Amino acid sequence: MKERRSRKKAIQAALRQLGWQASAKDVVAHLARYGINVSEGLVSKVKIESLKRSDEVKRHEEKLKGADKRRRRPMNQKKPQQRTYRR
Repeated sequence: MKERRSRKKAIQAALRQLGWQASAKDVVAHLARYGINVSEGLVSKVKIESLKRSDEVKRHEEKLKGADKRRRRPMNQKKPQQRTYRR
């Protein structure tokens, strides 16, 4: 498991260097220079997971911004007294 984490971190570092639009083949070739063997599938998986996390963080931050606003209670408006009609 420890080896997988280091490969994952290596892939993320390579994506930061090459750019997130880099193809899986480019990342595999880049890491092969350093003696790290990864598959294209693993690169794609790490890339997708990282992008999903960043979207979740953005959504969470937007929710927090909305939570800062205080909710206002509607003012109790005085209703006119209803007339009673005699028969």
